[in-house]
Amino acid sequence: MSDTTITSYTLIDFPTENDMVAFFVFVDKHYEKLSKDLRDSGMTKFYVTRVFNKDGKFTVGNWLEYSSQQAYTACDEIWKIFMTEVYAGESSGAVKVAPHRGIVQYDFS
Repeated sequence: MSDTTITSYTLIDFPTENDMVAFFVFVDKHYEKLSKDLRDSGMTKFYVTRVFNKDGKFTVGNWLEYSSQQAYTACDEIWKIFMTEVYAGESSGAVKVAPHRGIVQYDFS
């Protein structure tokens, strides 16, 4: 399994549109450095998406791919530090976070 691509898709539901927009401002401010650190540890793709098919909901999706289980493990440590040292210090409001992890079975891209 160490040579297989690992994916991570996290849905983040915000209580209001303003909270979601504030998150995008946070992304603009911090994710360039975060993504560099993750790439250096084996992350191969990183998308931040706005989910548009949930009427009346304010949802963002983070899609990441890692080159291996080892890369995922290394990047998970970066995420833990980022979430406790950066995100926790600037976030406001209650959000619902639903992480999903997977192993790529087929790639038709």
